[in-house]
Amino acid sequence: MTGIKLNQPFAGAVEKLRRDALSHPEYDPAQLFAWGQMMAVSVLEMLKAVEARFGREGQQTCTDTLVEVGRRLALEGLDGVEVPDDTSPIETISRFATWVNDQLYASIEKPSIDGPDACSFDILWCPHQDVYGPFDCRVQRYLVEGLIRGAREKLGDAFGGFDVACDSTMPAGAPTCRFRMWRAKEGGADAWTAYSRALEEKALTPRVDEGRA
Repeated sequence: MTGIKLNQPFAGAVEKLRRDALSHPEYDPAQLFAWGQMMAVSVLEMLKAVEARFGREGQQTCTDTLVEVGRRLALEGLDGVEVPDDTSPIETISRFATWVNDQLYASIEKPSIDGPDACSFDILWCPHQDVYGPFDCRVQRYLVEGLIRGAREKLGDAFGGFDVACDSTMPAGAPTCRFRMWRAKEGGADAWTAYSRALEEKALTPRVDEGRA
């Protein structure tokens, strides 16, 4: 699994960050955290406002855009990446999830290979855990949907068909955000997408009760 090395997202910008900002003695890296929260909350509130004003069509426009951003990031991260022949599909899936968690979500994870067709991870710390409410986490699902699409495009059979489920989140009061991934049966239901569609319906109802996202 360690043989798979994915690319640094936004590599040029990251290099300039290290050179021009992080090396500056008066620059506080914690301000990046505040900036990131501002951007995350802005996207979330924009989605809510568009849903309220334009309904399903507006919601679809926003979510399609987030999916495409996720897909683009996966294609960038996997550009030129080759999976060693001795790496199993579930190891590839787990490694890709670690890249997403570490590089894109700036989170601390505890990954696990649970069998030949299953893996999981716990997010021990997430930048959004003290900012998002439980239902707010849904906005991240579309980025993940796009990341999965991009990974399937680039890696094909090496990535393998799989499904994902989120069992718990810290904004809802759980000790970790718990995710499971497994090799999906051909023709089986797509649990991740199905739950996303259910949340979309919930968001369009007059009252949204907070719950697992």
